[in-house]
Parts: sequence; C-alpha cells; structure tokens
Amino acid sequence: MTGSALPQLLRPRALRPGDLVVIASLSGPLHAAHEPNVERTVVVLERMGFRVRRAPLLEAGRRHWWSAATPAEIAGELNGLLRDPEVRAIIASDGGQTALGYLDLIDVEAIRADPEPILGYSDISLLHLVLYARTGLVGFHADMAVPASAGTGSLRPWRAKRNSRSSTPGCRPVPRRSVRCR
Repeated sequence: MTGSALPQLLRPRALRPGDLVVIASLSGPLHAAHEPNVERTVVVLERMGFRVRRAPLLEAGRRHWWSAATPAEIAGELNGLLRDPEVRAIIASDGGQTALGYLDLIDVEAIRADPEPILGYSDISLLHLVLYARTGLVGFHADMAVPASAGTGSLRPWRAKRNSRSSTPGCRPVPRRSVRCR
C-alpha cells in the first residue's frame, strides 16, 4: 500500500441483547464430530442474550473438496448475511483456509451501507484484512464455533475456579461472560 491512504475506520455498532448473531461456514466444512461444539456455542450466545441462527452452509457433512462449498456459494451466503439488516454479527465456524477463493466476490457496498462485525481468527484474519483495506471495516479476532484443536478455540461458558487457568492460553474470565486476553 505504498503511497495509499489508509481507509477511514468503519465501526459496527455494539451488539445488544436480542441482536441476531449468525454462525457461518466461511471456509472449511463442519465435521460431524464438531457438531456438539456448534450446539454449545449456540447455547453460550443465547445465554449472553443474543438470538442465534446457523447459516445454511453450516451443515455437518456438507463439503466441496476441503471447503464447505464452492467459493461462489460461500460468497453468496456471506453477501446474503451482509445484506440482511437483521443480522448484526457473523461468527466464523472455522478458520478461513479457503477464503482467498472468494475475496473478490464480497459485496463491499453492503458492508459500507450497514457494517456488521465478522468474528474469527486463524485464516479469517485474511478476510479481516481485505475488508479493512476495501471498506475500513474493523474486524474482531474471537473464538470460532468449532475448536482449532481439541479442547481450545471454541466459545464456551467460562467457569472461574480458584487456582485454575483458562483453557485458552493467555486468556482469563472477566465479568459478563467475556474474555480478556493479553
């Protein structure tokens, strides 16, 4: 970006109780073994006061090679979520290992018109960087609905126990069911 001005920050509004949060398969498929993690994530988000919906591509066993669907199908679903005024946040179910295939298909005008956060980490960072570069949208690194490896990476209620550590390295429970990381 030599000689280019950084985009003006585009900040989505803060989430409020009752907002609709959608868990979407923005890249990899949902393996049947990880279905319970998605179900637990739904429960955690509902306990936080959000309405939760699963995007149609988030279906155990659905796959296109190593992805949940073709790049055009994933982009179509993501664009539909971005255009839906009821959707206030999108949480990646998995990393973004196939996000590179659809970055040029994202409706950036829908993001500018009604910004909503996309949460995730791992290769979803690529999606965050591209959306920031093209629209100024601030993305959020957060847990995914499916664990990155056994026992870590999935949203779950935090149980504060004396002399115990969080299962996510560098993170600790804080009030109101949130997590603070170093």
